[in-house]
Amino acid sequence: LSMLASLAVGCGSKSEKAEESTDKTETTEKTKLTFWCHENEPWFKSYEAMAAKFEEEHPEYDVEVQSYPFKVYTEKIQTALTSKGEECPDIIAVWGGMAPSYIESDALAAVPDDFEKELREDYMEPTLGVYQKEGKIYGVPMEYNLEYGGMIVNKKLFEAANLEYPTTWEELRKVSQEVSVSDGNIVEMEGFEMMDSDSLICNYLAMILQQGGQYIEDNGDINFATPEGVKALEEILSMVDNGETDLENLANGEYCFNDVYQDKGYMASVGSWGIGEGTTYDLTYGEDYEYVPVPQYGEKMAFASETGWGLMVPANGANVDAAWEFIEFFSQPENLVEHNIACNQLPPRKSMLTNETYIEAMPDVVFLLDILPNGQWMGPYNTSAMRQIFNQMFLDLCETENRDVEGALKAASEQISSECK
Repeated sequence: LSMLASLAVGCGSKSEKAEESTDKTETTEKTKLTFWCHENEPWFKSYEAMAAKFEEEHPEYDVEVQSYPFKVYTEKIQTALTSKGEECPDIIAVWGGMAPSYIESDALAAVPDDFEKELREDYMEPTLGVYQKEGKIYGVPMEYNLEYGGMIVNKKLFEAANLEYPTTWEELRKVSQEVSVSDGNIVEMEGFEMMDSDSLICNYLAMILQQGGQYIEDNGDINFATPEGVKALEEILSMVDNGETDLENLANGEYCFNDVYQDKGYMASVGSWGIGEGTTYDLTYGEDYEYVPVPQYGEKMAFASETGWGLMVPANGANVDAAWEFIEFFSQPENLVEHNIACNQLPPRKSMLTNETYIEAMPDVVFLLDILPNGQWMGPYNTSAMRQIFNQMFLDLCETENRDVEGALKAASEQISSECK
């Protein structure tokens, strides 16, 4: 009886301990990570999917993704970076153009040393450019931002005109002139278009570099007024002079590819992100339109690229180490490829250029993977302000009878160097 009583007491105590243990497990508080991003449905869904995947493998964390309208997002981040603890997000998704002001404020945590080594070894130069300061890296690229290399073509118009897509620059200009239709200063049918806020400067810089030229001097200043720079701009101006394209999109802040999707143009240079825009016009890829390479201007493939979207960690966040753990998880090729596919992005890592999952899912942009290693960083400049100065210079030149192309390029170069670096 004594032994049975002892066993009964023992069993009872184990059960109570197990119950206590279960209760303790259920009430253990998880580490909450707050992840801020801008409103973009495919991107937001991808971020949420990655958060769920991270939580599944790391049940001790709870990642909350919060999105905000892009127009207020920059200001919201700037305010949050001066806050501390829970008032400050743990992770922020940042456009490369925003990054310099945040980095200059010394409000960001530098990438951990081991992770930084991985970035320097496997990430392509343009993707890291703007995230660096005094030998340290403060952001992790999520994409390779490329506004050069591909163009939307109106397949139906090409077939109706019994024309092949151009594969050389000479063919491009010939086709552009043949198909364009203008009535005075009004272009009713566009040939080759690159006159918008993104495409104009990106194509121009590529045309300089493909001639073997360079627009960034040894001291970091901009100099467009070189023989290569003058020749490239005169080539672009001739497209307007010949009536192959107009300035409507550039002046109104619209994208040229909209003309192609509306049967008002044959070809428009745009980054691969523009492919998905065709669906907003109820068009079918492969039937109504396609995405093909922009013919090379010079003898060698070369172009300039901005630093695109990436993830950063505020130094005042409550969970800095945990935030980097999430970003490292996100950046693993097998995870990052899912995000790049979901958002129609180009991969930032060298090791992903031959990724079979990406190639199978994104066959329309595979030709861009071949040229990515040929890109250089656009430079240590506020590229949004740089665009505005360059685009206004171009608009002014188009309205000038006796053009001083070299003088205009020199003035724009000096203004960009002094105001945008």
